[in-house]
Amino acid sequence: MSLTMLRFALLFLAVLVLPVQAATVNDLYQTQVTLIGNDQQADQAAREQGLANVLVKISGNTDVLDNVAIKTAITNSGHYISQFGYSQVNGQRAIDLSFDKHQIKQLLIKSKASIWKDQRPNILVWMVDSDGQQRNILWDQSTNGLVNDTKQAADSRGLPLTFPVGDMTDATAVNASDLWGDFIDPIASASAHYHADGLLLVKAQQQPDGSVSLNWQFYPQKPSQIATAATQPMTGTASGTLAQTSTKMINQVTDYLANKYAVVLGGVAGGNINIEVDNIHSTENFFALEKMLNGLTTVHSANAMRIKGNSVIFQLDLQGSEQAFRQEISNDSQVRQTQSGVAFAADPAVSTPVAATTPSSVPAVSVLTVTPQNIYYWNS
Repeated sequence: MSLTMLRFALLFLAVLVLPVQAATVNDLYQTQVTLIGNDQQADQAAREQGLANVLVKISGNTDVLDNVAIKTAITNSGHYISQFGYSQVNGQRAIDLSFDKHQIKQLLIKSKASIWKDQRPNILVWMVDSDGQQRNILWDQSTNGLVNDTKQAADSRGLPLTFPVGDMTDATAVNASDLWGDFIDPIASASAHYHADGLLLVKAQQQPDGSVSLNWQFYPQKPSQIATAATQPMTGTASGTLAQTSTKMINQVTDYLANKYAVVLGGVAGGNINIEVDNIHSTENFFALEKMLNGLTTVHSANAMRIKGNSVIFQLDLQGSEQAFRQEISNDSQVRQTQSGVAFAADPAVSTPVAATTPSSVPAVSVLTVTPQNIYYWNS
């Protein structure tokens, strides 16, 4: 069976059972900006602000707006807008903007700025609020403004958040005292069914003057791993209005994650490289791997070239350097680098007989080679 036919057969079997990895952020290239005024100047200012909003989300870095090339591009925001329309937000006129994905990425590459792919860690937020007399867990549909402000702050940075829904399962698995006292075991147990990639534990203390004080701990591991994690959680505090404190908290968490996952594509691209991935035991493994590789910011395309036993060789067309690729893939928990490649790495990939024009004519052979640093192991 040819490789193409094998892939179709595998896809037919696996398409309905692919595992979900992280969360895909679908609105990174869209934003809504309230119009301050009704004239052309207000409209232009909103378009520039919209481009700035999107660049922060895509790069993962608020400092991107200090880049000289980015500043120039923002004044020419119309070059990057693919669609716009007008709407009403709380009685105020707003402009809804969509930006061209290719143009935005090219701008960031030319500016040597970072790019954070649209598959990002999904963070589960446990939030407990105290007014000095009682403590309450803030669920997803809570009317407490802190929940809404936290969601808005996360949306502005392109960070996926999940608040517990507060159903019977949640309510019986953990209580406010567990959260306030940082009791990790019940928190981890109550978080398990949300399949999150990180956990944010927030304690809010209402102040007599109407402000709020936040104390938070961020665990960058899956909830099932936080009890045994070797590293301490990130911690932070903030005091002020709901919007101020939630924005500071979300910025700190997002900056940490973007520093880990965003990559800089500026410079010379790595061209085509081959990588070998071992321990591929199922159709689900194969297609999860293919999806992961094609989702990397540094990878333009990933094509399976050889399947043999439990090992697969992919040819990658890189749009970043090999170093940037290795940095990005090292942050994915689904694979780990190894050097125990199988022997078929240098086998002929294609052997095509040619007409014998001279006695010395030989078949033309294309050979797959994989360097030791490009051999990985799938953590199934």
